[in-house]
Amino acid sequence: MTGIQGGIPFPIALSRYSESMASTRHSSGTGQRDASEPGKDIRRGESVVLAAVSRFMPLRRLGWSFLLAWVFCVFYTGIVDGYAGATWSWENPAGWAETLFFSGLPVFMAVVTLVAIVFIERRFGPPTDHRTLFWLAPAATAISTPLLFWAAENLGISTAMFMAGAALTGFGSGFMWVMWGEFYARISQEDAEFLAPASAVASALLVLLVSAMDGWIALAFVTTLPLLSGLCFFLSWRDIPEEPAAAGSDGRIGDTCGSPKRSPLRVLSEMGRVGFGILIACLFVCLAGTFWNAPDRRGLVFHLVLVVATVFMGAVSFAATFGPRRVSIAFLYRWMCPALVIGFVALILFDLDVGGYIAYLVAMSARFAFCVITQMYFARYAATGKATAVQAYGLGWIFVHLGDFLGVVVSVSLAAPLAARSVLVTQVSAVSIAVLVVATMFVLNASQSFSADQGRTDRLATGLAAEGYAAPALELRDDLAGAVRQLAATYELTPRETEVFDLLARGRSVPYVRDALVISKDTAATHTKHIYQKLGVHSRQELIDLVLSWPRNPVNKPDS
Repeated sequence: MTGIQGGIPFPIALSRYSESMASTRHSSGTGQRDASEPGKDIRRGESVVLAAVSRFMPLRRLGWSFLLAWVFCVFYTGIVDGYAGATWSWENPAGWAETLFFSGLPVFMAVVTLVAIVFIERRFGPPTDHRTLFWLAPAATAISTPLLFWAAENLGISTAMFMAGAALTGFGSGFMWVMWGEFYARISQEDAEFLAPASAVASALLVLLVSAMDGWIALAFVTTLPLLSGLCFFLSWRDIPEEPAAAGSDGRIGDTCGSPKRSPLRVLSEMGRVGFGILIACLFVCLAGTFWNAPDRRGLVFHLVLVVATVFMGAVSFAATFGPRRVSIAFLYRWMCPALVIGFVALILFDLDVGGYIAYLVAMSARFAFCVITQMYFARYAATGKATAVQAYGLGWIFVHLGDFLGVVVSVSLAAPLAARSVLVTQVSAVSIAVLVVATMFVLNASQSFSADQGRTDRLATGLAAEGYAAPALELRDDLAGAVRQLAATYELTPRETEVFDLLARGRSVPYVRDALVISKDTAATHTKHIYQKLGVHSRQELIDLVLSWPRNPVNKPDS
């Protein structure tokens, strides 16, 4: 576990630092001079370590991990004994409707709360405008936890406590998901790319810790998790500047934090294919995880599930944020579909003990990775300006919870036929594979960029073509673009360097550049270095000053 925790954050978290290091390298002259300085690499390595450590401070920014751990402990893993819904279903066999009621009520109430949050935003504003929710939502979530595990001899009392717990769970957790979403949408892109994986790793460690506890101790500890998450959110939100940066200038959401300019239904229609992908993914993750009856959720076998899930989550996070990528549901499906297919194939090839365990392991791994990617995805979706943070996260988590709910419906519906052997596990697995593959082909066509300049035209490309360049997809929106075009021709920038130059001249960060152009961190840094060298500048501010002061008429390249 230590290797994973240490291996993930460094390349993902330090993209901002890499930009500052690039500036430092340029200030010293050329790259060759830097390479020849004694101890330069050692000092750079030490600085990287220090920067990584500083990212963990303050730790309150990892507060989303407590909320994520709470969900996994209470609903996804079952490591806390005595969940009232499951206990009642096992000890009192009943019809389909009763079982579904106890199995799906909490997630259904979460969907209802999220729908309400999204549709009342225009009138009441986002949840973070109401400071009462900063303590009310965590308190409601914490109070709901023991109510969901209330065990009374009287079935009526147990049912009433469970219903109250489900209602409080939906209310509290629904607001907490959206409020943390607002936080992620307000921080920079590179911070989000660090905090989401780091928080998920921390949540896995918390789940491991709870799995070592027994009885009321585990329940008491899990009850405190929403309170800790709420406290971390309150402290972290105070760090957010009152006036956000301009949309997309540094990967922030910008003015999309204000009043929604588009109706939730319009945003919902545009998220259609993406929302469908989220829903289907959650449905099959839920279904794949229902075939294994864990003999001991505190033993080594279950701990191995969490370790593998953390490794898988780390690999997906690394691929999504370090190399050329688009943080998208299509990207996630490229990882999750093969993994889920392996889980369902295991159910076909092996008995339920072995096959069910493999399917459960795959489901937990996919669920952890899914939470990380979607947390970053919703933030980037809001940053496009197409939706507010409340709309992006609210509608996004509605699809997540609807997928979970449909997974519960399918699992409950199959319970009786599987027990009577009128339907076989192999048949369910084969149909699941077929449907999953078809859904994946549909989702993979939904490639979506999250650059704030996504709607750019090719006017700059036309101007560059007249100068003898290939046509990069940039926009000639103003005089600034004209200066960029002239400087690119004068200093003989390549087409790709010109694309990077255009974004840098508009104040974009290197992480923003690599996201907008879908290139790796190293490639973006290399292009930036070459641009600085060709233009004779040493920082992004000098580059911007050069562009702003450049004559708006063609000139000859200065003598070198």
